[in-house]
Amino acid sequence: MMISRTMTSPKIKYISRILMVIIIVYTVSRGVLFSLRFVIGVESPVVIVELTSMLPTLEDGDMLLLQGVDNKSEIEIGEIIVFYNPRLTQPERIVHRIINIEIIEGDLHYITKGDNNRIADQKPVPPENVIGVVAGKLPVLLAEYIKFIDDLIVKTSMVGILIILFIISGFNLKNKNP
Repeated sequence: MMISRTMTSPKIKYISRILMVIIIVYTVSRGVLFSLRFVIGVESPVVIVELTSMLPTLEDGDMLLLQGVDNKSEIEIGEIIVFYNPRLTQPERIVHRIINIEIIEGDLHYITKGDNNRIADQKPVPPENVIGVVAGKLPVLLAEYIKFIDDLIVKTSMVGILIILFIISGFNLKNKNP
């Protein structure tokens, strides 16, 4: 009596390996972004510029790498900072340049302005609202890749692919005879 062994087709093995590589690359990328938070010392090491208040220096959609600052008094006039809007109770991040530093009621405050704006921001920024100093602009390809891996559809797809791979692996284990 012959026992037939069902073998996984080479095509399924090949596709499974490709999917596994994609998932590994995705997971490593997410891990690197998460690790940057601790290395750079900023809660959000990468931020996307929204709107056009920083033209021509920064454009809408540019992705910036931030650097944390332990001693906020070391931030200088001319630096571009990312901060929480001091006028709002809901957190909204703003990217503007420091145009002056003032002492208000004994505390340090930054006077900020977008490069494309005619006047300074209405409310001075207290140091506790500063998220970080802009360290640089990410290259377009890297920025697009980060946007891609951070997309909800991509995250959901990765979970779906993992589930499919586990299902395929489960069937392969069941079909193998000792």
